[in-house]
Amino acid sequence: MVTIEQVLEYLERRIAEHHLAGDRLALKRDQDVAGFLMAAVRDLGDKHLALRFQVLAACAADMREQLEKNAE
Repeated sequence: MVTIEQVLEYLERRIAEHHLAGDRLALKRDQDVAGFLMAAVRDLGDKHLALRFQVLAACAADMREQLEKNAE
């Protein structure tokens, strides 16, 4: 069985890999996935875990914005 911690670690790793690869589209998908999971756990009443996914979504968005600024 996969744990939430493993999902968080996987998503963190993928965000870092996509940032290093300069893959803006993949970072957008990472942001969307983190946002989806954030909403799911928030609706189930786990505010702490929702915040962790929110931070990951924001991280992916920030990294994507950095790449977009560097591309200009």
